[in-house]
Amino acid sequence: MEETLVPPSSLSSTSDHTNDVSLHSPPLPTLPLDLLSEILCRLPVKLLLQLRCLCKFFNTLISDSKFTKKHLHMSANRHHLILSSRDESHLMSYPLHSIFNSVTINATKLHLPFKQQSYFIVGSCHGILCLVPFRHPVVLWNPSIRNFTKLPSLENPIKVSYTSYGFGYVPLTDNYKVVAVLNHLRGNGPYHARIKVHTLGTNYWRMIEGNFPVAYDMSLKFVGCTLNWFVYSDPIYSVVSFNLVNESHRKLLPPNFGGEDGYHVSLGVLRDCLCIYGRSSAFHIVWLMKEYGNEESWIKLFCVSYRKYPFNYPHIKPIWIYEEDQVLMECWSHLKQKKDYSVYGFKNGTFMIPMTKQINGWNTVYVESLVSPCF
Repeated sequence: MEETLVPPSSLSSTSDHTNDVSLHSPPLPTLPLDLLSEILCRLPVKLLLQLRCLCKFFNTLISDSKFTKKHLHMSANRHHLILSSRDESHLMSYPLHSIFNSVTINATKLHLPFKQQSYFIVGSCHGILCLVPFRHPVVLWNPSIRNFTKLPSLENPIKVSYTSYGFGYVPLTDNYKVVAVLNHLRGNGPYHARIKVHTLGTNYWRMIEGNFPVAYDMSLKFVGCTLNWFVYSDPIYSVVSFNLVNESHRKLLPPNFGGEDGYHVSLGVLRDCLCIYGRSSAFHIVWLMKEYGNEESWIKLFCVSYRKYPFNYPHIKPIWIYEEDQVLMECWSHLKQKKDYSVYGFKNGTFMIPMTKQINGWNTVYVESLVSPCF
């Protein structure tokens, strides 16, 4: 399919001379559809949304599911850090490249798709944020295109202490799933959990048969086709891996700390790899599983001495690793009741403070995309 662009001069009929010129002028060149698609898929979402309103041709091309996937693949450098405001009434979006490379950081204010209330951000996948408002259904929201959908209410068949959530994508079936771990901590018996799964595009939650290890984190970490959480019931803690394809689970052993007295450990994701971060008696330590599922592939990515760290905070959370081996870290103290953010170059041991404004809310990283949560 090709669209011919008509020169403005050919639309004028003010004189015979003008008509003669337009008749003999060479036609404006047209671009093959494949080349045009290659150009457009490199543009930011905001500009693509404007082009969709320009004409039917652009609207059809940009709305196509193949173009959406291609644009997502080309959006690797358009990641944003989302931070919630102090009163949780809105979110602020910071381009990640500006955090690492700019003195001044321009943020975009994002208005939530529901009335102000308490909530937490489970995570993101392909530009879609998974938000869990207090006492309301889970919301999937793409802030780039401002589309959102509310999932069906989660009816709990048992009394639960709290519910943990995870959100991920299954390439084999090209669908998105939200997993709810219903944690039961009451009674004298062993703690256990039940799991419900919602597949985007359906209007119900499915109960998965069996009892599962309790998830102590509020959000599950998405890596590959799995959602992951810590379990502490064993003599040595382990990672539970829930497979989104066959909806089964297994346990993964943590790294060998080599005698280091690691504690206050948490689970995260860096460079699309599972990571464990925590503290020993003298260091903040970050471990990375280079090959998911291979328990021998854990490596110590970096460690930071408390004396060297500029904020002297007892807790850190690595958020994102940049190309030059710089890591953006959230650091906080329950006693100080505040958070700060810093960039640490773990190859040369240097620190940079890109944001001095203290923000106490939730954070996550998402990528610009055209993917809609409305199926």
